[in-house]
Amino acid sequence: MGKTGRTAVAAFDAAVMAVAAYVETGGHFALAPADIVLWGSAVAAAICALVIFIAGSPLIAWAAIGYVLFGALLTPGGPQWPLVALAAALMPLVPRPGGSVWMGLSLAFLVALGVRFAITALL
Repeated sequence: MGKTGRTAVAAFDAAVMAVAAYVETGGHFALAPADIVLWGSAVAAAICALVIFIAGSPLIAWAAIGYVLFGALLTPGGPQWPLVALAAALMPLVPRPGGSVWMGLSLAFLVALGVRFAITALL
């Protein structure tokens, strides 16, 4: 699949996540953890689509996937299966850092853990 196709699929994923966040939150954004995770995941998916479109840094895309994984696996009440599916859908679309999917997965999991520890430290 070419760059245009991968961009379209990632943009579709971002749109679906945005609709899900809108429906779940009633269109409101509050500083509630659930709202931050849902809307943040929609933004992360949009960042992935943008990185694909502009042939940007794979590190940014995998960091965004890491945020989605944080929401999926490291929040209370997890795992959140729709977010797991979103992360899994984005992984084959974004460029791989250093040509290695393992490097991308490692980065994503480090970001997920880092976000979890940062939020724990702030609260």
